[in-house]
Amino acid sequence: MDITAELVQRLREDRTPEPVVTVIGDLGYDYIYTSPALEGEKEVIIRDVTRTIAGAAGYFACGLARLGARVFFLTDLGNDPDGKQLFAEISERGVEPGGIRLLENTRSYFTLIFTDQEESSPRQVATYLGPLGQLSIRDRDYQNFAAKSDLVYSCNYFQLLTLRTEIEPVFTHARDLGKLTAYDANAGDGWEDPQNLELLQRSIYPQTDVVFLNETEARFLTGEQDAVKAVMKASPTSEIVVVKLGSRGVVLRHREQVYHCTAFPLPKAVHDTVGAGDSFQAAFLYFYLKGFPILRCTVLGSANAAATVQHQGGVLGQQSRLGLAAMLGEYGVRISEDTRVEITLKDR
Repeated sequence: MDITAELVQRLREDRTPEPVVTVIGDLGYDYIYTSPALEGEKEVIIRDVTRTIAGAAGYFACGLARLGARVFFLTDLGNDPDGKQLFAEISERGVEPGGIRLLENTRSYFTLIFTDQEESSPRQVATYLGPLGQLSIRDRDYQNFAAKSDLVYSCNYFQLLTLRTEIEPVFTHARDLGKLTAYDANAGDGWEDPQNLELLQRSIYPQTDVVFLNETEARFLTGEQDAVKAVMKASPTSEIVVVKLGSRGVVLRHREQVYHCTAFPLPKAVHDTVGAGDSFQAAFLYFYLKGFPILRCTVLGSANAAATVQHQGGVLGQQSRLGLAAMLGEYGVRISEDTRVEITLKDR
């Protein structure tokens, strides 16, 4: 069954209330340097420099706001030029900054990324955590933000070490209020060590309704090489578990049912994969909160991810609802057996 026209019509005509989301996590700038790979005792020439909003939570929050959600952001920045500009820029992108603190005598979080233009070799990344190393919300009125929200979201288990110990009571409180919770542990140098995952599995996931993983993370978490087996085994108490497979699409479990969605074929080469997963999650959860069926949410999340990888940085390619509708006009979206979506690029 071809659902392309149905999706486009629903995107253009939807008038359901806009979701409200509280995001807790990292926000900073990416400084992206287009250059050959760095080598010891060798100078390279930088061909281009781009600065974009960074942080998994930052990408996610901007993606939600772009679609029309009301977004509260709880984080810390330095009261430095980057922090002040981030505060202003996040507001311009539609994110409400009332939960962001500017800390005196503190330099804001930032990441340096060195990559070649075609991303033909692994990018080199260095991050300065700044205030995020001790980011805490114990002295924040997160209860008030949760009460105003439909969803509470957090992320970045391996970098935000203080925050991760506080997620359980935050999510527990949100769920007691009848709110949805979602968590993305993100990449990190700790997935291979079961002891590093103990807090995640014992405290965070049991209070998480929607869990996001990539294929490698799911394999470390469950010991399963097969993505379908992994998605059934990971976080069994969560209502939804999503395993992102990159160019091979997505597999997810909604309650006891497993669904598959292929990736969007791209009309041109990938430009930058930064933030693609966060853009997927923003659109997926946005439309889930609006009551779209689960496979439609997956398609629209995948579309937002595909749009993101065709631009530099994690936010420039994120789409509005009408942008997604226009994008779908270039594709065919078919559901088979109500559990699998195949996406094809139309002939031009």
